[in-house]
Amino acid sequence: MTMLPDLKTRRLILRPVALSDAEAMATLAGRDFEVARWLTSFTWPYEEGAAETFLKSVVGKDPFKTEALFAITLGGVFIGVVAVEPPGDLENLPATPTLGYWIGRAFQGHGYAAEAVEAVLAWAFDAFETDAIAARAFEDNFRSRGLLRKMGFKPYSLTERFSVALDRRVANVVVRLERADFEARKEAA
Repeated sequence: MTMLPDLKTRRLILRPVALSDAEAMATLAGRDFEVARWLTSFTWPYEEGAAETFLKSVVGKDPFKTEALFAITLGGVFIGVVAVEPPGDLENLPATPTLGYWIGRAFQGHGYAAEAVEAVLAWAFDAFETDAIAARAFEDNFRSRGLLRKMGFKPYSLTERFSVALDRRVANVVVRLERADFEARKEAA
């Protein structure tokens, strides 16, 4: 089974998530509505043990069958996650891996998400041997959509997903990033 590597950026270390990350995940996202509201799978109010249950479903499993889930750490402190789900998450892009991420509210607005997403994208294009990666964001999540646009993602379609935290279906913008566009943007930087 393939294990995930540690990815280093200028300020961050992205490492495979561990069961010991459960409390930090619960605190930063599960118990903060302003983070949980933008994620489809987080319950609200937080159900005790949900982070542990989720982590048990991915830690030690094949990241190319479940999801490649990286803990974003700043000076050793867990601040969020970046994940790449294998192809099959998006109905209208069934052969394309899907990127997802979140950052704890106290760490937002400092460019950490962009730095982490860029590192994981560079890894994922090769690891998944793909020419494109997709992502989706709630239609009204302008900050996340802006980050994806900055990375070079282009609009692909609209879909709806059920948001557990909001207890309703939510419009999602599906975006797609071609490997050639990602590499051209990195070379231009």
